[in-house]
Amino acid sequence: MRKQRIDTIRFKLLKIAARVVRTARYKYIKLCSSCPCKKEFYETLENIRSLQPQLE
Repeated sequence: MRKQRIDTIRFKLLKIAARVVRTARYKYIKLCSSCPCKKEFYETLENIRSLQPQLE
């Protein structure tokens, strides 16, 4: 995704139809099975989860 424009990345990652399902302990994001950008979405989500906040 490094060579793509920001508009393309935003379209692929943010404009995805998904359903958020809440249970008592967890929240799930369910994408449709035919979503063409599913792999990139989950990779980006994992990258966000692995970020360490810098407290000053």
